[in-house]
Amino acid sequence: MLRFWFKEFPQYPCDHTDYWRTRLISYALLVTTSYFLLLTIINIVTFSNFSLALLDGTGLLFSLGIFAWFRATGNVTVASWAVTIMVTALILLFVTSAKGYSHSLYWATLVPPFAFFLLGRKFGTAVSTFTFFICVLVVYKQMETQQPGYFAFGSLLNVIEVSVAHILLFRFYEQARSSAYNTLAIRNTEILQLAETDKLTGLFNREKLESTLITLLSKVDEQHPLSVMLLDVDHFKKINDQYGHFEGDKVLRVLAKKLQELMREEDVVARWGGEEFVVLCATTSLEKAMQLAQRIREDIAKQVISGHALTISVGVAQYVPSDSLDSLLGRADVGLYQAKNNGRNSVIAA
Repeated sequence: MLRFWFKEFPQYPCDHTDYWRTRLISYALLVTTSYFLLLTIINIVTFSNFSLALLDGTGLLFSLGIFAWFRATGNVTVASWAVTIMVTALILLFVTSAKGYSHSLYWATLVPPFAFFLLGRKFGTAVSTFTFFICVLVVYKQMETQQPGYFAFGSLLNVIEVSVAHILLFRFYEQARSSAYNTLAIRNTEILQLAETDKLTGLFNREKLESTLITLLSKVDEQHPLSVMLLDVDHFKKINDQYGHFEGDKVLRVLAKKLQELMREEDVVARWGGEEFVVLCATTSLEKAMQLAQRIREDIAKQVISGHALTISVGVAQYVPSDSLDSLLGRADVGLYQAKNNGRNSVIAA
């Protein structure tokens, strides 16, 4: 039954801004429908009061009508207004009929949570102001008549019922808030990843590489040297010219994955641009970086990358105290240029 009642609207997935409004509308309609149905039965069976039963039955039909229309259209805005008006009218009818006695005024405190959540700040303020204005008039009438207040069992029931309703409402709001916060955190993580990641290869992009390199440079000392590799795919232009850019992109994706597999855990691999890649080798001397670069070059030369035999040229440089970020990468680029001039498929230190 509840699975039928709480319809999932494809246009309002769980991360949509209106998702929780649809849930509150369904909850409110479930409560009001059950309320009117119960009162209709009680007035007919227990009290034989057919006039009140007719009034409650009308409310039942109205609640079911909103529910059926909402399920058919999924119009959150209109349904929000209909539910808010119905809930507000129901509460004010009870408050005015009880003349504010027996703690009936306590029910009016349920209107703002509904109105603000469903209608927003502007109209939520208007509906809440109107509701409390009616409550003020009721209290003013009490002052005029000078009637004594009675605290009977009905007063206790009103306090208990409204308190339970508040707990359930704010439990619902906390669930909505927590869900929205978690969704926002996931989206922020995705946005950060997109900002730091090269779309084609999934490696760090140039901006993330530079920020990581700046961080590593601040930690360099004699015990923690830093070396940089600049890698370039030899004759990559031939692949694009002969097989097309889509095939070239495929080769770069597979090569990027292969480079990640060949690197050590502490190494940072990034796409520099085109068919060029940069590797940051933390706590690595020039000698060890050269050995790593040679091993990578040899391994790539033995592989068939996406159906192509590839070779790479590599320039390697170690940070020295006079280096800046640009000069360190510039020296690695000089080594790469020399490797290209030396016939490619080689590693040169600069």
